[in-house]
Amino acid sequence: MRKILAILLVLMLALTMAACGNNNQPAPPPPAENGEVEDDGEVFVITAAHSHQLGMSVHYFFVYFQEEIERLSNGRIQMSIFPAGQLGGDADLTTAVQAGDVTMMGANINPHSMFMPDLAIFDIQFVHESLEGARRVISDAALLARIAEIYAADGFHHLGFTDSSFRYITANFPIHTPADMQGLTIRSSANNFHVANWQAIGANPTPLPIGEVYISLQQGVVDAQDNPIEHNLLFAFYEQQDYFMESNHFFHVNTYIMCPVFYNSLPADLQAAVDQAATTAVQRTQAHHDANMQAQIDYLIDNGITFVQLTRDEMAQFAALVGPAWELIEEAVSEETFRIFFEAVERAR
Repeated sequence: MRKILAILLVLMLALTMAACGNNNQPAPPPPAENGEVEDDGEVFVITAAHSHQLGMSVHYFFVYFQEEIERLSNGRIQMSIFPAGQLGGDADLTTAVQAGDVTMMGANINPHSMFMPDLAIFDIQFVHESLEGARRVISDAALLARIAEIYAADGFHHLGFTDSSFRYITANFPIHTPADMQGLTIRSSANNFHVANWQAIGANPTPLPIGEVYISLQQGVVDAQDNPIEHNLLFAFYEQQDYFMESNHFFHVNTYIMCPVFYNSLPADLQAAVDQAATTAVQRTQAHHDANMQAQIDYLIDNGITFVQLTRDEMAQFAALVGPAWELIEEAVSEETFRIFFEAVERAR
């Protein structure tokens, strides 16, 4: 708890200032004498899936990855994409990659912390000062190396991160301080750390699947929710909420994984192609998201949404209360991961 209080003090001061897809592939041919892998005409097949809607960042990652991998491999890798939950939800797809039924999947990292507790480090809220700083954290070399180890230990090959920026708290009245959220019924994801965060602030969290949020807002089952801009648009939550609070409370990280058995079955040149395709897809996905976000915000404003930007002092009031949720996360993750994450946070400042 002393560590939690020390970190909170620093932040408050800063604020106030398994075989996969094509799983029967034979071993790659031995290198030719010149050191290059011979192309024997074999085609490798990727089955990719996610549960997000077609207009969301996660889907664009797979679109861009498919374009790049088929180009870089000269058609030696072919890929099929199954979006919008066609092959199951996030938990189903994660286990399918692990079991070898799906080659790769992508999701918000939140569900993966249920499989790999160390990934709960990304559930810490009110930790980032800015979007630029948050992005420096998830691109930190030491943290990325640790994340790759965490995924590998559970049978996954990590391909990279994108983000959907921060989530916005939405309600039908402006929220500036924790006092404005006392007793407020807010939709939460089914994540113990998120529930603990809202409870620490004084709200009344109600876990709901995202598909039930719109009608729950409409019927008054919940009075508020939080999601990125693209989610608020595509699920039309803005039709039921008048105010969007820019609270910087939760950085929405998207993660992409592949089955290591498939990856390791590839010749070296195709492994390099996968790595390059993932890097390019991350860059193109983030650029696409960022280029469209302001237009999406303008659309929401044109449709009656009022944006409320919290000051650093107001955000500090929230950060001062979430210690109990941070403590739960510190207990759940390893000491090494906790340390590496907060070292990355400090470097990002």
